[in-house]
Amino acid sequence: MASEFDKLFTRYDHATKNRGVWDDHWQRLGELMLPKRADFTVTEEPGSRRQGGTVRYDGTPILAARNLAAALDGLLKPKSERWFQVKAEEDDLNDLDAVKLWLADTEDRIFSAIYNRRARFLQSTGEVDLDLVVFGTGVLFTGVNANIDKLLFRSFHLKNSYIQRNSEGDVDTIFIRQMFTARQAIQEFGEENVGQPVKDNMKAGKSEEKHEFAWMVMPREDRDPRMIDNRNMPVASIWLDIDGERKVAESGFSKFPFQVPTWDNAADEDYGRSPGMVALSDANTSNAMGKTMLRAAEKVTDPPLVIANDTVLGRVQMFAGGVNYFDLEAARRLGQIPIKALDTGGNLPVGREMQNDTREQIWQAFFRNVLQLPVDRPQMTATEVLERKEEFIRTIGPVFGRLESDYTGAIIDRVFDIMNDLNAFAEPPEELRGKNLRFEYTSPVQRAREQIQAAAAARAAEVLIPYIQADPSVMDNFDGDQISRDVGVASGMPPKWLRPVEAITQIRQTREQQLQQQQELATAGMVADVAAKASQSGLIDKAQELIGNGEEPEAA
Repeated sequence: MASEFDKLFTRYDHATKNRGVWDDHWQRLGELMLPKRADFTVTEEPGSRRQGGTVRYDGTPILAARNLAAALDGLLKPKSERWFQVKAEEDDLNDLDAVKLWLADTEDRIFSAIYNRRARFLQSTGEVDLDLVVFGTGVLFTGVNANIDKLLFRSFHLKNSYIQRNSEGDVDTIFIRQMFTARQAIQEFGEENVGQPVKDNMKAGKSEEKHEFAWMVMPREDRDPRMIDNRNMPVASIWLDIDGERKVAESGFSKFPFQVPTWDNAADEDYGRSPGMVALSDANTSNAMGKTMLRAAEKVTDPPLVIANDTVLGRVQMFAGGVNYFDLEAARRLGQIPIKALDTGGNLPVGREMQNDTREQIWQAFFRNVLQLPVDRPQMTATEVLERKEEFIRTIGPVFGRLESDYTGAIIDRVFDIMNDLNAFAEPPEELRGKNLRFEYTSPVQRAREQIQAAAAARAAEVLIPYIQADPSVMDNFDGDQISRDVGVASGMPPKWLRPVEAITQIRQTREQQLQQQQELATAGMVADVAAKASQSGLIDKAQELIGNGEEPEAA
């Protein structure tokens, strides 16, 4: 009967040995576009040039990949602005003052925790962004540090990371190969837990000898849900000593702690495809052109020489300031100096133009033509700006929609769960207890979508003007309050500038009461005036009646 180690190792071994095609592809991409990761199929020493068998003659692929990775950071998670909001699932709760204050405080705490210097969010996500645009898949771990008092983000090299998906297509299992020296392994797991090869190396004084370990994070199949210890968590975390053939550590997580975003996926593939793969053929072509252009330019600037046989005295001096002597009689016979540059017939401008065309194809593969979000300019009409933004959304929107869900969205979900488990939030108000929360993303891409919607409202109002003038009841079809609030947010107005719905209701009720009081006062004044006039008219009639009878009217 197979041991527990054998069962676990079989899964690990299957995952690592069925990825050869991907590793070859990623190696070539790394050599041309991300040299620091170009060690999938070759072993590189720290500090080496990491170019495998490729000599790079053109840096355009590296620059284009770096440019797109920087754009990812700026469009998905800009540090200069809040790119997420915490909301109650029930929209009515979001307008309550106590709820708004708690949600704003929660956002502040999450934002501060993520961008804490010790959390290494910027460094880790920057590496994941590069992996995404070059290889199509990135691996990020979101957890806590050893002291369990700070968030900790770590990116893992794709060469050491192996993923598996569940029946719904989500990554739920990951294997990470890691090399520890004997000394590091004992520090990490304890001498009593490591295998015999590690112990033997320590005893033999070979403490820096490296050994293979595997970290396996996957759904736990057998657990007691009534227990809340690490070994009964829904997600298992297991370390194997591959050389020592034993399990050295086991713990767990309440939820899967890795985010594995992909740029684009084929239906039957676990790993993603990338813009780098689209640009690979042009990158190869541009690199070959770069080599050819360098050789051609060298021939033009330092051309080969044509020398008549037995006409030059001594060796030809090719260095600057060199003096060459030739046989004068031989020169007379030839009718020219017996040394001249060879005309290679090279046309550098044409070659340069061809290379620039190829470079432009590389930049387009990395979305340079749509990376800059369109902005209003004096020479552009509002319609032109709107059309450019719509084009931007059509081109880049689907990709960023996936990344918001699988990348930044998964990060915020994980961070919220960790901080909630650590009691890092203030006590929620009574209205929120037992209620679900949701996260909304306010990246530049999302804002562009909202601005398009706001512009659509303006265009609709412009078209409807003649109909509204003819029949004002047409406006009953539109929720003016909701439109005005959405347009304000879409225009970049902070949500806190908008009054809560209950405050607006109170203002309107007060205004109606004041109007009603004014109407009542006006009505009361009119009644009093009429009564006074009626009373005065009655006295006059009575006086006239008495005078008619010859009587004196009494003083009032």
